[in-house]
Amino acid sequence: MFIAMFSAASIVWDREFGFLREMMVAPVRRSSIVIGKCFGGATVASLQGVILILLAPAVGVPYSASLILGIFVLQLLLAFSITAFGVMVAARVTQMQSFMGLMQMIVMPMFFLSGALFPVTNLPGWLAFLNRIDPLTYAVEPMRRIVFSHINLSAEAEKALNPGITWFGWQVPTALEIATVIGLGLIMLAIGIWEFNRGE
Repeated sequence: MFIAMFSAASIVWDREFGFLREMMVAPVRRSSIVIGKCFGGATVASLQGVILILLAPAVGVPYSASLILGIFVLQLLLAFSITAFGVMVAARVTQMQSFMGLMQMIVMPMFFLSGALFPVTNLPGWLAFLNRIDPLTYAVEPMRRIVFSHINLSAEAEKALNPGITWFGWQVPTALEIATVIGLGLIMLAIGIWEFNRGE
């Protein structure tokens, strides 16, 4: 997640040193620059995420083709969406210090609220609301579901550690969670392209 986010920092860096202006006047569409940056950041972040997948047996998660493929695809989608978010922000920020500070202010709360580190069962109402509007939640939950399908847990433990996402009592299906991640990524990509097209 952090690799994907900060891969967009190169846009701010290029702007500070004038290289971005040269790219803007190059005979390529500005949307190509944004799309290339998003796919590049997503690729690097996903490949680094493979290291964590390879460490799965160290914590009792057995290797499985469906587990590895499923987690990798979800990592790729999450990395793409996060990179698109970073590019969208970087398109309007002119200083590296401002970009880094802004990203940390946004990313850390999203990370802790997503349930990636702590179970989200029995949260207070206001924290449960923040968890449901956190985009990372919709990428973390399918990953957790894939991992838990490959390990043996009691029903009580799985209910506590893998409660799923609910909207007003309705269990959100995995397909909708994944579609949410893809949709948010495409929306942020479109905003990033629009900001680049209207920029100097």
